Amino acid sequence: MRCLGWARVAVVALLGACSTAGVAKPAPPSAPAVSREIRTFDFGDTEWYDASVSQTVRLADGTAKRSDDTAIGPLEGGGHWKLAGPPQYSDADGDGDEDAAVGLLTSGGQSVNDNWYIWLWQDGTAHQVRQPIASSTRCDRPIEAVTAVSGGFEVRAFQFQFDADTCAGGGVVPIVYVVGLRDGWPVRLRPTYGPIATCDPLRLTVPVRPPGAVQLRVAAHERAPVVEAAYRYDRLLVDDLAVSPFLSRAERGDWVLTLAVRGDARICGWAHADQVFPATQ
Repeated sequence: MRCLGWARVAVVALLGACSTAGVAKPAPPSAPAVSREIRTFDFGDTEWYDASVSQTVRLADGTAKRSDDTAIGPLEGGGHWKLAGPPQYSDADGDGDEDAAVGLLTSGGQSVNDNWYIWLWQDGTAHQVRQPIASSTRCDRPIEAVTAVSGGFEVRAFQFQFDADTCAGGGVVPIVYVVGLRDGWPVRLRPTYGPIATCDPLRLTVPVRPPGAVQLRVAAHERAPVVEAAYRYDRLLVDDLAVSPFLSRAERGDWVLTLAVRGDARICGWAHADQVFPATQ
């Protein structure tokens, strides 16, 4: 390009063009590659924890069978386990390694259960996270799909419509959410951050005014990540069993699934019973 001989103003305006013509722009930095080592792990030949019966079982060639086992009451007459489908892979905890979502089907006696779990890739092998990210029983419609998405796994399932559905009909309300891992705990990332459990507004209807600030967590455990900072909510919405006069405090349990109300906002989370109810209740 010839810039000489132009008017002074034009020269100033075109100095950049003279000095940069033909120079390529630097490429934007590429994202680090995600490790896919977990894809070599054989989920059909390893030990599983089955949350539906609180027992471990070892699969071989993708299946397992047991004869009548009194230790597994729900599976009277024997149990059968098999993989629910091909694993789905995504980096669910953001550590640069792919993790997996894998389903386990359990049947036996009157039980039919479908539970999907995250397997975390760590220290060169896969580790099962025991809390399922999606569950169904014989009274539910089958889980529609668990698929890999960026940063986690999308679950498509159906929820019972409280006081309307029956075991024969199964759930009719479609729900969709994305799950990931935070500090080793499964959490809902979208549409809102919170626990895997669904806070059904048709079931959580009993208002409770807590005596002070309440700390919501993503699971019923003191070590579970918090949903948000502790807050003195306008009120908490809980189910009938949480306030049943026919159950003792011990029978109601130490944790309450609740919808916390703050103005127009509704925040789903687990709260410790000591923060929800006065000491005398």
